[in-house]
Amino acid sequence: MKIANVNEVYAKYNSAYQMQAEDERYWSQIRNIALDIKDKCETHPILLLSGPSGSGKTTTAHKIESILEEYGVSTHTISLDCYFSTLPRELVGKVDLESPERLDKDLLADHIEKLLKCQEIELPEFDFANTRQIKSGVKLCRKPNEIIVFEGIHALNPDAVPVLSGESKMYISVRTRVGYGDGKILHPRYIRLLRRMSRDMRYRGRSPVETLSFFESVEKGVENFVSPYKIYADYSIDTFIEYEPLAYRDEMYELLKNSPLPANEKDAKTLKLLIDFLGSYQGRDPSLVSEDSLIREFIGDK
Repeated sequence: MKIANVNEVYAKYNSAYQMQAEDERYWSQIRNIALDIKDKCETHPILLLSGPSGSGKTTTAHKIESILEEYGVSTHTISLDCYFSTLPRELVGKVDLESPERLDKDLLADHIEKLLKCQEIELPEFDFANTRQIKSGVKLCRKPNEIIVFEGIHALNPDAVPVLSGESKMYISVRTRVGYGDGKILHPRYIRLLRRMSRDMRYRGRSPVETLSFFESVEKGVENFVSPYKIYADYSIDTFIEYEPLAYRDEMYELLKNSPLPANEKDAKTLKLLIDFLGSYQGRDPSLVSEDSLIREFIGDK
């Protein structure tokens, strides 16, 4: 179990150069995996990339794609969110959105099989506003030795994605615990929550407390449908970026300490925990974070 002390981290990272070195540490791990995938592209043309919400799947998947492209291997990244099935209006708000049953598993299985055979498919698209799957009009036909990356929380769950020969499997998540205060330890799930709060506020129009209201159900979904399948991964990576608590601190601390206390007792307890954590150290200017850092997925562009 790795523990990073947040006050030691503050002393360590006081320049953009030091932060960039930490980003490079993470990306070097991803590059090594990408090169291994490249060497197996003839026999393993599919990469299934899984991890809980807030783990950095999207940025990591596209980084793998760009690295493979650098080495001459054409790569296509597909989000499993595109394969959500149409949800009848009467079920909106009643269906477990974290369940793999939300996926159109028959269509996904058909497309994976066709891609392995280098047959053409038309990618689906999910209309979130109307909770229905639509055709995107985008056609894709994998050529020999090209790679397809499927990224999504259920990518390693055999109840969602068929078990076929010809795929590599990767699981990513925050695993480092953060020490703060007088011997207190913050569980990695709360780093992912801070990531999601920052991202949702910027890209989904949700307040941090609104994101918090989904936290319990999201984590239950991780426990039931995501983390049990990490044992099948060929590659496993801790996506914690050592300086990232510094980048979230100032903005999130002000927002959270001025937020109304949720009526839900568990949510209120989590809010107090995050305020206690963020109030225990000083932050750094997020503009010091490099443009290609993993956490740009959550804090936005410069």
